[in-house]
Amino acid sequence: MLTPARDESVARALGTGTTTKELYERYWQERRRGVSDAGLGPDEILEGVESALDSAERLVDVGCGVGNLIGVARGRCQTVHGCDVSEVAVVEACGRGVIGVCADLNTGALPYRSGAFDRATCLEVIEHVVDPLQLLRELHRVLRPAGRLILTTPNIRYFRNVARLVWRGEFPHTTTDTFVWGGGHLHYFTRRDLAGLLVSAGFEPPRFLINARQFERSWKRRVLARLIGSERFGEWMCGGILAVARKS
Repeated sequence: MLTPARDESVARALGTGTTTKELYERYWQERRRGVSDAGLGPDEILEGVESALDSAERLVDVGCGVGNLIGVARGRCQTVHGCDVSEVAVVEACGRGVIGVCADLNTGALPYRSGAFDRATCLEVIEHVVDPLQLLRELHRVLRPAGRLILTTPNIRYFRNVARLVWRGEFPHTTTDTFVWGGGHLHYFTRRDLAGLLVSAGFEPPRFLINARQFERSWKRRVLARLIGSERFGEWMCGGILAVARKS
């Protein structure tokens, strides 16, 4: 568990002198004012989740932000819970229908009882936390037996990221957010990295999915996926990782 002093050091390492909570409060306030320069266009993350999420009684979205997932989960899940470090974000999420609560993912257990949910999502969050394995263990704890986790994170093995490092000598940027250096990303993952962490946390080996709607927009992507196979395509040609893992 992080002490407040260590929590402050995390934020300072990202280029601020504030706590992590204050940092993300400012982030969501700026997003509401339209200050953030996060990329726009089709939301491929939510499209991928939509293809992976089946019907469920209780879902929790860990790191829910302003509750964008509700548009996908409504009609499939009876209740949608969510937690986030930012009060600004949680208030907006609640206004959209999420049963929200504030929680700092760097300071211990999730604020839910064990086995409370049959589905969990963690979308573009794991790269922001200090201890990814601890977060996955907590997600495993709050899921019921045979419950499933849907997780997304940037893919550091994406060919553009590799090319930037090898040919330009620059470390890849896996987000367009610039509110702090690197968009607040503390960790970077490949599919193999993520699979190892999930198994260590108690999950079965995950399935990795590709957002099929991406390829409907580009005949070149469809042809390349057929030529090299979906697994290699996902490893090299997808900017994000979409994993589905079942609780053992």
